[in-house]
Amino acid sequence: MAWPEKALAAKFDNSMPPVDDPPRRLSKTGTSLYAVLELRKGAQPEEIKKAYRKLALQYHPDKNPGNPQAAEFFKEINAAHAVLSDPTKKKIYDQHGSLGIYLFDHFGEDGVRYYFIAHSCWFKVLAHRESPATSPLDTLKREVSSPA
Repeated sequence: MAWPEKALAAKFDNSMPPVDDPPRRLSKTGTSLYAVLELRKGAQPEEIKKAYRKLALQYHPDKNPGNPQAAEFFKEINAAHAVLSDPTKKKIYDQHGSLGIYLFDHFGEDGVRYYFIAHSCWFKVLAHRESPATSPLDTLKREVSSPA
């Protein structure tokens, strides 16, 4: 069964999204992982599994020999499924997007949490309350070393 070339071309359209589109969490092709699997954000595991199977069968390289776009989209489908089928990664992706998944892959779940704490506006405000000559780390060292 042949699939329409137009539908596949739309998946790989590199044009800018319309202004009224909601902000997207980026995947390799620039679309949400939910959009890759043609799902709404917050989809249940059964929905994710069903959508993955449908698209994997449709775009599998064995069913589309000689079509490199189908093979690339098949890789994107697998990557989206790998993230959304893992409860921990799905939670991180829903909160922080692709950056959260990148951090999780390199530094683990604690690394994601510490990164976003360190880059929060409140952390920066508290860090800059100290005088420019001393850093928060210097203050902490001074408090620990002084006898109470």
